[in-house]
Amino acid sequence: MDKIEFETPETVWTKKLSNCMLPKNDHHRHFEETFKLAAVEFLDMNGSSIEVAAAELGIDPTDLRAWKRKLSARKKPVKVLSSMAQLRAENEALRNQIVHLQVQWDILKTTLGVLSTTICSRETV
Repeated sequence: MDKIEFETPETVWTKKLSNCMLPKNDHHRHFEETFKLAAVEFLDMNGSSIEVAAAELGIDPTDLRAWKRKLSARKKPVKVLSSMAQLRAENEALRNQIVHLQVQWDILKTTLGVLSTTICSRETV
């Protein structure tokens, strides 16, 4: 019987990442944006240090650190609301929800009243 071999996640990532790498250009290596994104994702998924992940990927740890910083800066919200502003926003959202529920309640009461009068009038006929 042939033995089935499975690739480890690190091997799969290394293959994916090597497809995105551009050849060396003079003394500086340039990488595609997809490679940078995949490298940072690999770092996050792997859970190892930047140095270990960079060594596995064959890149400079300072490059990986810079890519991580750059990509995490993109993901951060632009403005963080203060706790008072958050409470005011939540309060406003809850007030809007109350108004919406009151309208639904009124519609249901009206519908129930209409249905009950039509059912009662059919029973007397």
